[in-house]
Amino acid sequence: MYRRVMAFDFDGTLAVDGVVPPELERALEQCRARGYALFLVTGRRFDTVSLGHLGELFTGIVWENGAVLSHPASGEIYLPFGQLDPHLLKLLEEAEVPFERGLAIAATWAPHDQRVWQALSTHGGGASVEYNKGAVMVIPPGAAKGAGLERLLTLCGFSARNLAAFGDAENDLSMLTMAEVAIAVSDAVPAVREMADLVAAAPGPQGVLEILERYPLAGQFLDVPLRRERVISLGQEESGRMVTLPAARLAGRNLGVFGDSGTGKSWMVGLLAEGLHHEDYQVLLVDPEGDFRGLRALPRFVAMEGDRSSLPSPSVVMSLLEAGGVSAVLDLSRYPVTLRSGYVAELMRALRPVRERKYRPHWIVLDEAQQFLFAGAEVTATMLPLLEEGGWAFVSYRPDRLDPAVLRLIHHCLLTRLSDPETARGVQEHCRDCGLDEANLGDIRAGCVLLCGGPVVRLRPAIRRIPHVRHLYKYLETPLPPGKRFWFRDAQGGVGAEAASLFEFLHLIPALPSESLEYHDRRQDFVRWAEETLGDAGLAARLRKISNRQLNGEELREALKKTVGFHYEDLNALR
Repeated sequence: MYRRVMAFDFDGTLAVDGVVPPELERALEQCRARGYALFLVTGRRFDTVSLGHLGELFTGIVWENGAVLSHPASGEIYLPFGQLDPHLLKLLEEAEVPFERGLAIAATWAPHDQRVWQALSTHGGGASVEYNKGAVMVIPPGAAKGAGLERLLTLCGFSARNLAAFGDAENDLSMLTMAEVAIAVSDAVPAVREMADLVAAAPGPQGVLEILERYPLAGQFLDVPLRRERVISLGQEESGRMVTLPAARLAGRNLGVFGDSGTGKSWMVGLLAEGLHHEDYQVLLVDPEGDFRGLRALPRFVAMEGDRSSLPSPSVVMSLLEAGGVSAVLDLSRYPVTLRSGYVAELMRALRPVRERKYRPHWIVLDEAQQFLFAGAEVTATMLPLLEEGGWAFVSYRPDRLDPAVLRLIHHCLLTRLSDPETARGVQEHCRDCGLDEANLGDIRAGCVLLCGGPVVRLRPAIRRIPHVRHLYKYLETPLPPGKRFWFRDAQGGVGAEAASLFEFLHLIPALPSESLEYHDRRQDFVRWAEETLGDAGLAARLRKISNRQLNGEELREALKKTVGFHYEDLNALR
């Protein structure tokens, strides 16, 4: 549903002999009225086509094969690649090449292209040649329809990942290659038809009209299979076969990432975010626990954090995403827990107009979704109208606590180990159409996930990036020096049990009074021991999540047993 920008070649695609059929013009008007952004991309010299009312439908126009950009909203004209060298133009004249001057290009036709190449050879470069069936265009270096359109999209605040492009000739190839969806009319040159994701049955303008009526005007948002899928590697099946997920499936649908605490959900989401960002999709991660702040190490990926007084407001966050084109992590770990739902609800309100105008961010992650999306919650009511468009991911260790209306709008899932029977039954019920059963869920081992939303595929995630994993082995079972061991106490200073290793720590949890566990949990002593003494940032982050949940009694004991136990198993498996 996110493919809401369309770009059209003019001659041979929208028009025949410079005329756009009235029925096609009406279809373009309807697309514009339904919220599509339309661009015209032509090899014609600047302002040599009288577009009339049709010109008012376009958000921007690319002239002269990408060398001249027109931005009607500002009235500005841009020549991002400069103009041809006057000396080259003089050489073309001396070679008796008949050509027409544009603002930035010189246009002629075959068979004069041989003399054009000779003039370029004499000149020594500084220009390139594009063909449009019989037309020959000499253009500034770097100019092409795709390059010019990409500049204009950026200027207008759009992304090529939202773009469906229509064309028919050789000079359309750069534009079609850049687009998310490439569409050819039936009489396009062979090279265009071969690379297109979709080929109309009809030629020229009738082919464009056919596609518009079949997809955008029928509410299908050009949701077509792509020949050139941008895929993200998730890992390997047990047979060794690589498992991938099309980026378009993430940007166009909703994903649930569900599993117990400490079983790799955040790792998998980080992997997907990295892959999408690498493919130029814009990503926003709402991160209540600070799990994803490390993504800021990637180019064009920023992390925003702060307490009640310093966290950027939702409107500031949206302004950055809209204007900057960057991906972002919104780290709420220092923001008061009691105020987070209100902040996230306001963020969703600020997000809605950006998505309606610019159709991005393409992928939005809400971690710890059970804190925000339960029945009757403010965030749930604010977010539900946005979910139909797709491009959402919800991460939770208790998906059974999510509002059923949210669950119904999740199209596919990534599942790690689910040990709570109630949670497992809820997920099994949601995923019954893709063949998920109790045996599948009960057999998810440490370090593995299930991918569903279609056939269930068991896979082992791609290479893990647990930092400094080798130095962590030594504290699994080998006793630590006395000054680095964990001493359990309660609020009155009693108990006095000692854990000299992670093994001992794990085996003391079931035996200790709940008052002792609550005492240390509230003080975040477990977090500090993992982070400062053991140097294990991964375990510390998981224990911090438990502390932020303010669990009591047996619920806290079970959460600690699962989290520390799974982490112990994972480290042990890597030895």
